[in-house]
Amino acid sequence: MNVTLLDARNVFLFASGFLMLHTAYKDRNILRGYNLSGTVIIVAAISLFLAYYAQQGYWLSLALTLPNYAYWLIVAASVTRNRLMK
Repeated sequence: MNVTLLDARNVFLFASGFLMLHTAYKDRNILRGYNLSGTVIIVAAISLFLAYYAQQGYWLSLALTLPNYAYWLIVAASVTRNRLMK
């Protein structure tokens, strides 16, 4: 795989991660509409991507994916908390 193309793709993930974190910070009600099983699958998928990046030594890709991963961890925590409070 062309690492330059991978890094270019991850620049978009990096930017979208910060935009999503900003939106969630401004309006926390946005986190209520997510499905728990779908969120868990996304978190698992991004975790596997991060493990792959670390294994292959793609440190820039790993760093660029972290804001997106942080957002989905926040969503997972919020959905789990909302589910437990019902």
